[in-house]
Amino acid sequence: MSRHNDLMYDYRPSIGESLTYPVESTMPNVENWNSISTGEFVPTDRALWAESGEDYQEYMRRFAADPRYGKFKKPFSKATMMVQPTKWNTGYSNETTKALNALALSKGEANKVADAIGVVNNSIQRLEALFHQADKDLTAKKKLSRNSAYIDLAKREAMVEFRTLNSDIAALEALIRGYGNQLSQLRGDGRELNEELEVILEDYRNIAAELNINDGFDKKMAKEITKASGTGLLVGVSSGAILAAGALFLLLQTRRSPQRVRSTRRGADGLFFRA
Repeated sequence: MSRHNDLMYDYRPSIGESLTYPVESTMPNVENWNSISTGEFVPTDRALWAESGEDYQEYMRRFAADPRYGKFKKPFSKATMMVQPTKWNTGYSNETTKALNALALSKGEANKVADAIGVVNNSIQRLEALFHQADKDLTAKKKLSRNSAYIDLAKREAMVEFRTLNSDIAALEALIRGYGNQLSQLRGDGRELNEELEVILEDYRNIAAELNINDGFDKKMAKEITKASGTGLLVGVSSGAILAAGALFLLLQTRRSPQRVRSTRRGADGLFFRA
């Protein structure tokens, strides 16, 4: 079983850590030795070097077998046991490699933008539910204000409710305006993100066409987004009580600080919509 993941975890670089690599050289990678710097290689044992016919392979074999040295003694003055990463070579031309890199970057960026649109939609879904709940409450309050029988009864039996009816209506209207402003902002942000996504996908299609690649990435992503739309935050009948409680809390907050509700800044009611 590959230890790749374990090794990647064990050797994670620290923030700001400077990483070190040996230089590329003509020195053969024998017994895992590399060069720490460029320039002439001076053998540690000149006599052994001469006896080996100045052959790297033979010299390294004899050097490692010599009891005076072993496998950890430097065979050359600039030798190091540090590891030289395998040189990245895809076999493609530079232009093709650049195009492939651009393709990968476009795909990654497209996925990030699609995720951002999903986050926007989560906020819209929650806001929509509260907007419609507040609108429903407002309709009920206005209906009561036009009911003369209720007004007469409230004046006699529930003076507090009667006195706060108009302020409740005003607060709900402000709440609905606030929700509407935030929904407009979110929809605008979503449209802007979608425009960016269209540009990225168009670039992707153009690059893929140049490389004669037809992987259908844009179609696959559309399918994934459609599938994900059924697993988002759902607001059903069972959440009615929660929405009512949220509307009541926000209603009280509106009475205390109406300017907060009218804010058009995205996420103004962060108690509920921290994406």
